[in-house]
Amino acid sequence: MPPRVISYGTLTAYGVPVFAIASLFFFVQFYFLKFATDVLLLSPAVVSVLFAGAKVWDGVSAPLIGSWSDRSRSRLGRRRPFMLGALPLLALGFWMLWSAPGALDGTLLIVWIGVGLFVFFSAFDLYTLPHMALGAELSTDSHQRARLFAARQMSFTVGILLAFAGIQIAMNAEQPRTAAAEIAGSAALLAAAVLAVTPIALREPARGRGPIGGRSVVAGLRDVLATRPARRLIAVQLIEAAGVGAVGTMAPYVSQYVLRRPEVVGLLSGGYVISSVLAIPFWVWISKRYGRRETWIAAMLLAAAAFGGIFFVGAGEVAPLVTLLMVAGVAMGCGGVLASAILADVIDLDERRTGERKEAIYSAAMTLALKLGTALALGVSGPVMSAAGFAPNVEQSEASLLGIRILFAGMPCAGFLVGAWLFRSFSLSEPASGVQRAPALNAP
Repeated sequence: MPPRVISYGTLTAYGVPVFAIASLFFFVQFYFLKFATDVLLLSPAVVSVLFAGAKVWDGVSAPLIGSWSDRSRSRLGRRRPFMLGALPLLALGFWMLWSAPGALDGTLLIVWIGVGLFVFFSAFDLYTLPHMALGAELSTDSHQRARLFAARQMSFTVGILLAFAGIQIAMNAEQPRTAAAEIAGSAALLAAAVLAVTPIALREPARGRGPIGGRSVVAGLRDVLATRPARRLIAVQLIEAAGVGAVGTMAPYVSQYVLRRPEVVGLLSGGYVISSVLAIPFWVWISKRYGRRETWIAAMLLAAAAFGGIFFVGAGEVAPLVTLLMVAGVAMGCGGVLASAILADVIDLDERRTGERKEAIYSAAMTLALKLGTALALGVSGPVMSAAGFAPNVEQSEASLLGIRILFAGMPCAGFLVGAWLFRSFSLSEPASGVQRAPALNAP
């Protein structure tokens, strides 16, 4: 019997609203370091430490949230209560980051920012982990899941474009601090309203009456690590995230200090995002035809080549940089879709081995890898810039420009090359290590 085709209504309700959370996330990810150093006049090293700490907490809390969601029971299901509960916290944390009272400085300002980062990233996981798990539950067919995650990735990527539009407005404003606060207030409320659509409009599939979410956080993570394809997939995600984690953060620095054209930061993101979104249906089609592993490896090598070229772009070379970013965007459109679709297949493999459905704990493990990789990239970005002699709002030295190029292009190139090498031997048919348990019974 052919699998049920996911309707366009379900694709829309699941995938489209995530542009709202993506726009908030990438506004923070890409602009907050520059805002904190150039507007709030904080040390890059201090801000990087705060960012890295928040990201580490973000990654550590993800398995707790994932296991909690997997094991929860309510009349609304396992996922929807978390998604609805995350919305006010998400709005609050985002507003705090851009609306610090002018009277705060020194330690008090650092504490305010730290709390804002902690609340924002915690709320981000409270929404996105159950959302990813819901996508793995809405269909049992591999290609239909790829369609779901493609819709999600396309909308998520559009959020990058919206984030850069906000960044461009804030950077060009006469009073960047005031402009950022005004953007944050309206964006936070609008995002909360849009994100409520998914948990309100969609219902979770029934999975039986028995325990379906695993026994504990530790046991769930042990099962993840006992599944060899999961280990390989997570390792690739960690390496890629460590490579590409500072790219968005460095984009405003590249436009202002490398290109010496700060007004084109929106154009850089536009070329990247539009090409990425347009390429996603192509990657879904070609992966069905040639296989997911081969398709993703080819995309990683293409991304490595593009970032390798970006390393050598100089002052005023806007067209070459935009062209290379478009090539990188095409390549990057592949990984977000195929990684999530492959993860759903790995979850099926784990269910056959353990008799339990643990969508959220697997999504959390993937998120942990992404966040730790990003935390590493952000954690080194500030110290690298400081060591290279970065000084805000002045012409940079050659050493400082080299540091920016390494973070923006050199690290991604290396990350994608290593990721492609690691993924070359990935297979869902690999035997899972560890003790195989009998399937859990669905007791009344």
